[in-house]
Amino acid sequence: MRIMGYVVLVLGILFALLFGLAEVGGAHLGIIPFYVSFILVTIGAGLARSGKGIVQAKPAATAQHSGVQAAPAQGQPAAPAGGFATVELPLTPEVAAVIADQGARKNRILLYIVGGFMVLFVGLGIVIDVTDNTPGEGLTFLLVFGGIGVATAVLIYGISWLTTLKPVRRDLNGTTYLRTTGPVSVQAMGAGGMLRLADRAFLMNGRGGMKELSILNWAIVDYSPHGHVILAAWDREGRNVYCLPGYRV
Repeated sequence: MRIMGYVVLVLGILFALLFGLAEVGGAHLGIIPFYVSFILVTIGAGLARSGKGIVQAKPAATAQHSGVQAAPAQGQPAAPAGGFATVELPLTPEVAAVIADQGARKNRILLYIVGGFMVLFVGLGIVIDVTDNTPGEGLTFLLVFGGIGVATAVLIYGISWLTTLKPVRRDLNGTTYLRTTGPVSVQAMGAGGMLRLADRAFLMNGRGGMKELSILNWAIVDYSPHGHVILAAWDREGRNVYCLPGYRV
């Protein structure tokens, strides 16, 4: 998580420097490219600072404190006897279908974002090409910004594939998913957030569950181990506060 934060932070700084040089060179870019760079720097800095669980040390499992048992009467998980716990649950075809659906949705959103970046940079290049009266200079800016747009799109999709889409595939190839019981906090980051559980922290796969978990300081959370798709969450009293469509305990 921290490595990804440093990568995004460096990318934001590099983009800001490139846009600054282009502005000095006579290209009137406006505020949008610098705003994008600021968002990247902010997200990267947040990732670099975060990435650790709340409690850190994972307690040894015991007969009295080893996992979360479902309450037969209501089908809801019950808290462990004390402390916190992370346990594995069997990955059923129904749960796998829910995770796969979220992965497909994430891929669609990612394609929209990548396409938007390409249109943004290519559009800037076209505007500069049309408005610049210096022979050959407009075409140069068009090629430069077009190249930046393509490189940015490839980079964003590549990073997202490695950090989100590929982990979801690993989830689907596995046989278990996870349930963590204990303290919880949500740190807002750009369009998403980082979920900090007792013994781990990760970026939430979308905003699903972010609002519900942000008002809790203790929860039972079901999620996929690699893609970190939040499946469901319960509060301290066992009330279901969030659940993906199709997911059943």
